[in-house]
Amino acid sequence: MVGKGLLEGMRVTLKAFFNKKETLQYPEIKLTMPDRFRGGELKLDNEKCIACGLCARACPNHVIELTTGTDEQKKRHLKSYVYHSGLCLYCNYCIEACPTNAICWDKNYENSRYFKDELDVDCLAISKQKSATVDVAPADKSNAEQEDTLKRREKDE
Repeated sequence: MVGKGLLEGMRVTLKAFFNKKETLQYPEIKLTMPDRFRGGELKLDNEKCIACGLCARACPNHVIELTTGTDEQKKRHLKSYVYHSGLCLYCNYCIEACPTNAICWDKNYENSRYFKDELDVDCLAISKQKSATVDVAPADKSNAEQEDTLKRREKDE
């Protein structure tokens, strides 16, 4: 029968037409990333870090550069912790090697830069800056809330 293929194609098309859309209006609506997302930049928790250097040794591309120092009680602490995100494979070896779970990925997937030098991130300075300021910003909106806001904005225009 010649029309069987046509009917099957129309069935698939109509089924997809009435299903929920999978795409998002990207600049206005940000996708929420799952917990196991690998990407973005490394977040360092300075209080948890014991400056063992296992993360830097586990990295196959030597993306992490850290220097350590000792204090009066002969306890190691970080002097610098630089992450070169332009060279990273996002293999997760550094996070798996950390015995205290002091590093993890952030959920930011917008990490493009104009200059290569901007891809080098000083994680220690960011960690100290975040611990010094109190986080009072509201939590990110869910995708449904962002879509509602976008629809209201379109209706107003």
